[in-house]
Formats: sequence, structure tokens, C-alpha cells
Amino acid sequence: MKWVYPEFLFALLVLVIPILIHLFHFRKYKTVYFSSIAFVKSVEQQQKNPRKIKHLLILLARILAFTCLVIAFAQPYFPSSDSNKKDIQLIGVYVDNSFSMSRIGGQGELLAQAKTLAESIVEKAPRNTQYVLFTNELSGNEKQTLTQVKFVDQVGKINYSPIYRSREEVLSFWNQWIEDAQKEGNIKSKPTLVFLSDFQKDKSNQPTKKFKSIPSVSPLVLNPQNTGNLYIDTLWFETPIQKMGSSQTLSIRVVNSGKEAIESAIVNVQIGKMKRDLFAELPAFGSDTLQLNYFNQEAGIVNGKVSINDKQMTQDDSFFFNYEVKKNSSVLIINGEDAVNNVGIVYGLDDFYKVKEITTNQASQENPEEYDLIVLNGLNQIPSSLSTSLESYHQELGSILLIPGTNVSPTGWNASLEKLALPTINGIQTVGLSVQKLNIKDPFFQGIFEGKPDNISLPAVAKAYRLINNSKTLSSSLINYQNGSPFFVKSTGKGASYLFSTSLKQEFSTFTSNQLFSTLLLHVGNLSQRQNPYYLIIGSDGSYPLNNAAAGDNPVHLKQGTIDYIPVLFTKNKRSYISVQGLEAIRILEAGNYNIQQEGKNKGIVSMNYNRLESQTAESTPEEIKTSFQQAGIQVNTIQDGSNWNSASLLEIGESYDIWIWFVFFAGIFVLCEMALLIFYKK
Repeated sequence: MKWVYPEFLFALLVLVIPILIHLFHFRKYKTVYFSSIAFVKSVEQQQKNPRKIKHLLILLARILAFTCLVIAFAQPYFPSSDSNKKDIQLIGVYVDNSFSMSRIGGQGELLAQAKTLAESIVEKAPRNTQYVLFTNELSGNEKQTLTQVKFVDQVGKINYSPIYRSREEVLSFWNQWIEDAQKEGNIKSKPTLVFLSDFQKDKSNQPTKKFKSIPSVSPLVLNPQNTGNLYIDTLWFETPIQKMGSSQTLSIRVVNSGKEAIESAIVNVQIGKMKRDLFAELPAFGSDTLQLNYFNQEAGIVNGKVSINDKQMTQDDSFFFNYEVKKNSSVLIINGEDAVNNVGIVYGLDDFYKVKEITTNQASQENPEEYDLIVLNGLNQIPSSLSTSLESYHQELGSILLIPGTNVSPTGWNASLEKLALPTINGIQTVGLSVQKLNIKDPFFQGIFEGKPDNISLPAVAKAYRLINNSKTLSSSLINYQNGSPFFVKSTGKGASYLFSTSLKQEFSTFTSNQLFSTLLLHVGNLSQRQNPYYLIIGSDGSYPLNNAAAGDNPVHLKQGTIDYIPVLFTKNKRSYISVQGLEAIRILEAGNYNIQQEGKNKGIVSMNYNRLESQTAESTPEEIKTSFQQAGIQVNTIQDGSNWNSASLLEIGESYDIWIWFVFFAGIFVLCEMALLIFYKK
């Protein structure tokens, strides 16, 4: 016989109390005077023995009832037979070492407690038992069987991992291990699995597959004292324009996953040399979006960091980012047969723009990736080679402004317009072309006008191309004619493309002499600044472009502090990209701002952040845990709460037979016996 909670057996010492009460139970006697007590002595002698028997029986019933209750609380059980233990047995142990396990439980951090529980499993197991220990790594090294000594040694080496694993991934790993071991003849029976985790609630955590090779699982739940969590969820800029002296607004979303509201949570913001403190009002299970208005004072790459002080799960308390304040922006103008000089003049008047004008025949000699904006000025025909080049440039988030000529070829133009997700040309229209409506609610017009433009002067248009949508069109009309057809259109896909429906020649319109002409062109130029991603999520499929990567076998390094990581490089449309996708990047990289180096030279800065998959802390209930495993076809043993428990002795290998319920039954029997004795002797 073994005990789940042997410490309860110390309560048997309390049995001394009723024994002492019965031994020293003195009654007060009242003196009554009789002439002779000979008769009284005779009666007392006759009742003395039955009274002793009565007291002893009641005492025995009480002792047995109390003893049965104590034994029931200690939960005795008979483990599997000794004959079974002579064979080598095996047990799988999964220890969740994700960031959410860094929260504080009843006995310290949850991961430390999980490691203690894992080590204690070997205490009651036979010496010849072997183990398979695996964590969120789920690597090939974790597929080996371990002895008790090696198992305890490996448990001590477990550290936090940024790798997030769904419950289905963990079960798939263990199921595959069992199947492989059975094929190789290494095991005869299917071992059980001990699952140590905080069991966070997540939709992806619901297994959809059936795991036939896993016979049972013993969930051991680690509960934190405080289930809440504060974290920086994400950030963004209200406008992509990053110019010297320009105003900017940084928006920050802070999330509170706890059940208690937090007033005035301090959020520290550092952008370059500027430091500011913002205050977030966070409702229970809610969020707050903060905004910081400032001016870009210096050119170059600006590093940023937003942080909040939280007492647990500090990995998501900081968010890193960077952006470039450019000294100038490059514009390539491709002039066609009906080009007008006004386009080059508008961009040339602003020193911020570096303008280069070429003809259609010279376009094949240019690399579009070197420019922030490409303008097709008065082309009647778009060559197929230029159309292909523009499509690739558009896919790499380059900006294109298309101004048609006076006699366009619908076939050539429409092929390019479809690739750019813009409406196609379908003839010329001459009626109802008074420019009347500006869609000022569109984000494109943000920052152009102060207030609502009521009395703005609009251009006169005599001829315009009729634009129609097709199945590939992803666009929004920014300015419309009186007849409802679009005058100025932008694409709404990944890249930014803009299209005027009229030529700039005088026979088509007076647009070039209108103040709206230069306003729109300059604003398109501002929005066309090509910014690298503000940040990457470690392990995600995001990529970071390298504009000046050296050719050859020289690797690119990402360096921060002691970390020196060589990322995967790939080329797309003649442009090199850094990838931080995959488990290797997750294992090595930490959140922060990294220098990009090649051949000892700095090539830029890339900011890295951890994903926020586990930041929204919400634990599954025991019933939800049981249901999720049962849906996967796995038998669930007793779900145990490990937060305030430092012994895993109940995780006995093999079948065990609980008998504590019988002791509860006998305790009730003895209580009834005591009551019966009292009633019987009273009568």
C-alpha cells in the first residue's frame, strides 16, 4: 500500500485526546446521607463492569471512525503488481517552457515548479523505469530515452523558450515517437504522458486530430497567482511620411488581460534621443491606444522602444522599432509622346526630390528598385517589357503614378492596369466632366487640407477616359466627375498605384494650371517614400530588404550585444531580403534593435520583437482541458493542480487501485455504531 498524501497520517496523533478524556473522565458526585450504604455498594458493584464495557466500546468506535477519516484523506492505494515492475517501463514527460510559464505561482515561477514536479516523478518509480523528456523545442535530441539520472539532469537544464507550441503539436510529437518506437520494437506497451503546463486558452490549442497511439495523459496544471498581464501589443504611424521637420503621430496599443482595471499605467517611449512618458487607462480585459505627437528633427535611421513595467511575463513588456528619416526621395519620370514639362517642374522645385527624366526607350536601362516613385508621363503605349518591370516594382511596394496620353492604346494600357489592380480604359467621354467631389474621408487626403475644403478651385476637363472596374480591380476613387466616373484613382492592394483618367494636354484639361495639380503630385511623392518594415516578428514569414547587399558568398550578420546571427538571404526581383523565419531564428534571436553587417560594414538596422501569442493570458478550465484531450481520442487521468503541491508521487507508473473511498464508508459505519451504542445504553 502507498499513500498520495502521507503527511495526513500525522493527524492520527490527535487520537491521544479522546483516549485521555476517557481515562481521566472524573464526574462530580453529590453527597447524600444514608443511615446505611451497604445496599448502595452492592448496586454499584453490579453496574461497574457494564459501564466499563460501554465506555470502551464508544471509545473504540470514535477511534476507528477518526482513523478511517485520516486514512481516507491520506488517500491510500495499491500500485500495480510487483511482477509488472520487473519489466522496463517508460513514461513521457512534457514540460511547457514557454514565456507564460514565467509567471509566479504558489511556490515561485511556474517553470521552476514544473521542473520540481518533473524531478519528483522518479521518486516512486521503479529504478529500471526510462523516460522521454520533451519541451517546446520538440527537437530530435528530445526523442531519446533517459535513465533516472539523465532525466533529472536534463530537467535541470530546461530554460524558457520563445517557441510557442499548440497542444496538437505536442501530442503529434509524442504520438509519432510512440509509433516509431513500436516499429523498431523498442517498446511493447504504449506509455502514458505527463503533461505539465499552465494550459492557456487558445483556439489553436484545440486538437482536431485523433491520436490513436497515446493511451492516456495525466494533466498537471500550474496556476499563477495573478492571471493578468500587461503588454505592448503593437504600434503604428498615422502617416508613412518621414521627412525632416515633418510632424508625426505614433500610436501605441497597450493591453490588459487581467480582471482588474489599471489606472495610469506608465508607458515609456524612446524615439532617438527623445524620451516621453505616457499614461494608459486600462479597463479589465481591455486595451488603450495612446498617441504621441512629435517632429522629426534629424535625418537618418531612428531607433525606437516602447516599454511598460509589468511584474510578470516581461518578455512582452517592450516593443522595438526603427524608421528612416530620409534627406531626399528619388523620382523617375518616364516621358511619352504626350508628356508635359509641368510634372518634372513640380518635383524639381522641391529640393527633397531627386528627379530623373528619361524616355520610354531608355526605361529598360534603369533599375526601378532605386526609386521611390515612378511616373508615366503622357504615354500612349506601354511596352510589354516596361509593363513587366512595373508589375515587379509594384509587388515590392513601389509607387507608380500613371498619366495617360491623348491617344492611348487600350490593349497595352489595360494589360498594365490589370497588373496594378487599377480600373481599365473603355473609350473616351466628353459629357458630365465637371470635377466636383473629393473623397476627403480617404486616408490619402490626411494632412493635405486644414479643415473641410469647401471653396477649393477644381480643374476643368473637356475629355477623359472612361474607367471601368474588372475582376482584378482593387482600387478606390479619390476624386470624381459630375457624372460619377473617377477622375483620380488609387489602388488599395499591397503596392501604391495612382491613375488620372485624363491627359495633361490642353485639349483634354486645364489641370496643370490648377493648384490641385501640384498639391496632388507632391502628396503622392510624400506617400511614396519607401520605408523598410518598422519591425519584424521573430519566427514569422516577414522579410527585410537590403538595398546595397554585396554580391558573393559573404554572409550577412545580425548583431546585438553577444548575439551574432546569420539570417537566411533570398533574392526577389533583383533585390536581397533577410528572413527571420523558422525555429533557428526563434532559438537564437531576442527582441531588440540589430545592426545589419556584411564584410564588417553596417548595412542598416532591423528591429525584432517576440510574437504576442501567449500574451493574452487565459487559462483553460479543468473541464475544457479534459474535453480537448478526449476529442483527440486520449483517455484523461485525474487532472491535478500542481500550483501548491511539490510531490508527483500519485503519478505511479502502471495501474493503481484506490481504496480511500472504502475508508470513508467505514468511518460512517463507525459513527453510526457510536450513535447506536449511546442510544442502547441510554435505554
